[in-house]
Amino acid sequence: MTMKTTKAQRDASNRWNEKNKVRKYYLAKRSMARSYCRVATKKGLEALIAFANEKLAERFPE
Repeated sequence: MTMKTTKAQRDASNRWNEKNKVRKYYLAKRSMARSYCRVATKKGLEALIAFANEKLAERFPE
């Protein structure tokens, strides 16, 4: 038996989504990256790590 979402809960979810668009975007992209890491090949992960290290150096120079 599945439970239906009440109108009040849907409205609350919509309000949260509107107030937190950037956070929602960040969480979705983080989830995609983690999912990719679970299925990626060694070569793919090495490429991802190299890319991440480049971006890290660009965004947070020492």
